Amino acid sequence: MIWIHCGDAREVPSTTSIAARLAHECGDHGVLVTATPDVLLSFNLPEDIATVVAVPTDTPSKIREFWDRWGPDYLIWNGGTLRPSLLRIVENESLPATLINARNAGLLTGSSRWRPRAVRGAVAAFDQVLTADGATATRLNRGGVARDRVKATGPILEEPTAPPHNQYELAVMVEAIDTRPSWFAANVIATEVKDIAAAHLAASRKSHLLLLIITPRDIESGIDVANTLREAGLKVGVRSEGDDPEAEHQAYVADMDGELGLWYRLAPLTFVGGTLGGSDADSPFDPIVLGSAVVHGTHKAPHEARFARLAKAEACREIRSAGELGIAVGVLSSPEQSARMALAGWEEITRNADTINDLVRGVLDSLEVHS
Repeated sequence: MIWIHCGDAREVPSTTSIAARLAHECGDHGVLVTATPDVLLSFNLPEDIATVVAVPTDTPSKIREFWDRWGPDYLIWNGGTLRPSLLRIVENESLPATLINARNAGLLTGSSRWRPRAVRGAVAAFDQVLTADGATATRLNRGGVARDRVKATGPILEEPTAPPHNQYELAVMVEAIDTRPSWFAANVIATEVKDIAAAHLAASRKSHLLLLIITPRDIESGIDVANTLREAGLKVGVRSEGDDPEAEHQAYVADMDGELGLWYRLAPLTFVGGTLGGSDADSPFDPIVLGSAVVHGTHKAPHEARFARLAKAEACREIRSAGELGIAVGVLSSPEQSARMALAGWEEITRNADTINDLVRGVLDSLEVHS
């Protein structure tokens, strides 16, 4: 059993990502995720990935009951505040353990935080400590923790996964679109279609060959979407009616289920649906991981943190209206502009990939040694 403890709510995405990776890599071992009851509400992990339970209260009887029930073989403690009684049994049982996303605020509580060497005892249960910042690593080293046990990796964040696609359909669409510039409006809601049509018409004044590919969130509404686009003056092809993108098409309604990965791979620029019309947004990481730059509206829930990361890296563009969307598409459909943003986004979402790979490899090596 591989045990991952999620120390606070901000580490839920990375805990979920690491759990999924370990479930895939360590098929013979189950994955157990613990957190406090309030944080547990943020998890949505399927049972075939991990078992999610409340962390035991910090009393000897509850901790022993937890230990006897689950018998973990490895522990990854992900951020938050350390729990001394629980970690004492980890140390006493010589359980291999790694602390990640360590921050000064979670190392010590109460009066012990003012004792310079108290941190050494606080992390005694861990073979390795990966800190979210250099200041935490410095404090650990000054507190007497061996330098070879501490590494300032920066925050370990979620690992993106690429949506699937059909390789044959990709080859067909690459040939059909050829060298035409294109952009993709992904999972749009009904109230956004007119704005997208207006934005496309505006952007087409700069690039008359520009092709709009659009997928409605309600996949059954493809014909309605096509009619709205036609009413705006666009010539439209519809995938569910057997059309491929043709030279005369200005817009192509991709109303077949499960094909977002295909269009993210094809289009150099993606508008994230729902963000202009006020609905829930899809993750902006999905197009970014497949090489498509991102433009979006102001409604970013439930992925505000992901949009913020991309914005900080200058890997996405926020717009507030159809007019701004048209300008953004006109500018960003340039191969140089979209490639620059896509590369910045890729570097941002994969910047801790090596750290996660090393973490997973360490777990695998430990399980092999102790098997």
